[in-house]
Amino acid sequence: MKKLITPFLTVILISGFFLKGGFVFGQQTGNVSKETLVFEEFNYPLGQIPPGWVLDAEQAPPWSVNNSMMAGGQAPELYLGYSMAAGLSRLISAPVDVTGYTGLHLKYKQYLINYEMDFGEVIGLDVTFDDGESWNVIWERPLGTINIPQGEYEYYIEVPEGATEMKYAFRYDGNNYAINLWLIDDILIEQASNNDLVCAAVTGNTTPVKGKESVYYVEVVNGGLTTQSDYTVKLMMEGDVELASVPGTTIDFNQKIVFEIPWTPNIEAGVSKIYGLVEYAQDEIVENNQSDELQLVVQTEHTASVAIGDGNVTLSFLPFNFFNKYSATQTLYYQEEIGNSNIPLKGLAYTYQFDQDVDDVQLKVLIGETTVQNLENEWVSPEGFSFVYDGFYDFKKGTGTMFIPFDEPYLYQGDNLVVYIVKSYTSQVIGTVVYNTYVEDVWRSRMAERDDEPWDPMVLPEFGYTSYCYPNIKILYEWDDTSIENQIVDNNSVLLYPNPAKDLLHI
Repeated sequence: MKKLITPFLTVILISGFFLKGGFVFGQQTGNVSKETLVFEEFNYPLGQIPPGWVLDAEQAPPWSVNNSMMAGGQAPELYLGYSMAAGLSRLISAPVDVTGYTGLHLKYKQYLINYEMDFGEVIGLDVTFDDGESWNVIWERPLGTINIPQGEYEYYIEVPEGATEMKYAFRYDGNNYAINLWLIDDILIEQASNNDLVCAAVTGNTTPVKGKESVYYVEVVNGGLTTQSDYTVKLMMEGDVELASVPGTTIDFNQKIVFEIPWTPNIEAGVSKIYGLVEYAQDEIVENNQSDELQLVVQTEHTASVAIGDGNVTLSFLPFNFFNKYSATQTLYYQEEIGNSNIPLKGLAYTYQFDQDVDDVQLKVLIGETTVQNLENEWVSPEGFSFVYDGFYDFKKGTGTMFIPFDEPYLYQGDNLVVYIVKSYTSQVIGTVVYNTYVEDVWRSRMAERDDEPWDPMVLPEFGYTSYCYPNIKILYEWDDTSIENQIVDNNSVLLYPNPAKDLLHI
């Protein structure tokens, strides 16, 4: 059964519309520069596709203008729901006059609420300069099961020499039942600037160790028509502190380069924030020269880690469930995965994606050991477990790393490790997933949830269900000269969809 989302559909008055500039059916509010080709707000009659647009499909999915405002703009907006339609479809825009242009900047607001089943669907955004005879991919991704968070997405488009007309199209290929909602609003197409370098993102190890080098990856996109080479890419810390830098290399319009910048923390252990910065003296749009911040939790010297799990299964019920107010979960991590014994564990880290900020989530985390090999039939008794975290956690919108520092180290003795998490929150939240790994025929996790009252961690649920999945985890521990550091090499990259070479996500 589909999840109901009607409480999010907000009704407001619909403003009027007029034909924009002779280029395309669309509207504008306020002053728009002469270089703007399209500003599309979808102020049209509800339940229909926009005037001048065409839905090209053998089995048409239910695209229409809807009186909602979930993409981040104002109502109405473009809307795709679910249906029993299947196959390839494109919702194609009215024609855009591109005579005389060589490069364009496109951005729009978007939110996709997915369905927790994946049948191999692919979605994307295409453009054509020959009325559909051929299509150029601007971005595409497997639909999967993870949401596309609400945000403003930006792309750059190269216009072929001699082209006079362009159409853009939102593509859906596969079973239309495998989605809940795809919402689009405020499409802007304008001439690209001449000089515009963009710092798109910074990723890397979010739990670096003091005195040990980590590598960070700064993405730079050339959003300007002019090829650039005289620029500098920097890794910065809050307070405008430069940590490291590398010289830029030649970059053409619509090209993305990922720069590797090594950095060895020499700051005190604790929470810090870093960001990427591109410096170019002739840049015409300096507002996009800095990436969003990446929060780090710098670890003390003699900290090592072991990473267990590398799957891309995104689940809303492991290691906690926000569809219900209260949840309890246990997961097994095996001795052979951890490797060492007699080591003091000091924290855990998970990779998550949340569609919105969710603050003040009460978490109780207990750690213990067992010789049990699976959780198919019962919970592991928490008698003798250690409370390693009892507090409130703030989840931030987007894809990130959740680090749980232990209140006191837990001395791991060498049996199978049980991670037991009890979560309490005041309301239901959708769009909250954690990356997991699936292993067939091994019941690694056990879960239960309810809405009437919180769980007491020392009183096991009288019911529950099991899963072959387990959350991908990084276990941090103190080591000495007799320990083996970093049993498994950490993966410093962050999974982020959509992430084609030409896009930016502002969240």
